[in-house]
Amino acid sequence: MISDDVRPALTGVGAHVQQVSRELVRRGHRVAVLTTRRANEPALELWQGVRLHRFFSLGVYGFAQALPSRQAIRKILQQEAAQVVHHHYLGWMMAQACAAAQEMALPQLSTYHFSAEVLTQAWAMRPLRPLIRRLALGYNNRCQLVIAPSQALVRLLPGQGLRVPLRYISNPLVFANHADVVPAARKTGLVVMYAGRLAPEKNLSLLLRAFARLLRLRPQAKLWLAGQGPERPALERLCLALQIRESVDFLGFLDPGELARHYAACDVFVLPSVIEAQPLVVMEAMWFAKPVLVTSAIVAAEEMVTPGENGYIVDPQDPADLADRLHMLGADPALRQKLGHEGHRRAQAYRPERVVDELEQAYREVIGRG
Repeated sequence: MISDDVRPALTGVGAHVQQVSRELVRRGHRVAVLTTRRANEPALELWQGVRLHRFFSLGVYGFAQALPSRQAIRKILQQEAAQVVHHHYLGWMMAQACAAAQEMALPQLSTYHFSAEVLTQAWAMRPLRPLIRRLALGYNNRCQLVIAPSQALVRLLPGQGLRVPLRYISNPLVFANHADVVPAARKTGLVVMYAGRLAPEKNLSLLLRAFARLLRLRPQAKLWLAGQGPERPALERLCLALQIRESVDFLGFLDPGELARHYAACDVFVLPSVIEAQPLVVMEAMWFAKPVLVTSAIVAAEEMVTPGENGYIVDPQDPADLADRLHMLGADPALRQKLGHEGHRRAQAYRPERVVDELEQAYREVIGRG
């Protein structure tokens, strides 16, 4: 596995790599992950049976980028007796691992978690967006198979220039039995939750503006923002400007146990993103039987959410649309329960066992071709 995020998992991709790696090890496979190295972390760590090889890294506009040489990667691939290389991030490490794997005639596949839009959110990076898009397509076209965590992406990517075989395999859920989780403490009133990076593509200003409207009708409501990221100072300033700071809790980074407790305690989950493939946090909220509100800008929105059945799809630019849905759900506990029950039923399809069944088959196929 080649991933700039794995442990601690600061993104959905990191959580994905953790869960898939652990399940593969449980099935008797040998898994090594090449990843970033932060302060005080060892260069090599054995974590739940997974060998983590960490490289010197730099932070680039909120993303950690590992900077190994091709020779260093090749040495590790040889030491690990690798049979297949699986990429999860676009960056310097993917480029070097691609070249090393080709030199060793190792089959490669990639999961298309990334997009040029997400990687170039910073204004200084936006002029590079066309270049990043070409690089993403170029490196993925060097793989024997590309996995898309959204059926809509399977339809879209060939039109953007992807030429290699393409297959849909869902992201995996991280959490086990939700009924065993003790909910976090909360007060009365509707509790709305968001989880993820505090980053521009998450469109959190829409959520804050919608929540400010909701407070006029439901002044006891609370908003939980779980996660960290470069947008936090701007979001706190917006809360002050909207006069809602006392009703918004910035929870920071939550480990999986605490995150599960907050999912279990909230009433409604909202993901206001304008750029997203198949968001893991929406799957997690569904697993905890919560109604989900997502925007129509999310690629997999219509795959994950059927309006009126397990949640609603809202306009990514209209706070009033989101506020109306929140108010409606706040006024109808029975509807929240019905939507949450259906969401939990649908989330069964995201269990890691099912996902890794399909991933094992993909590995067998690309190794067989090699």
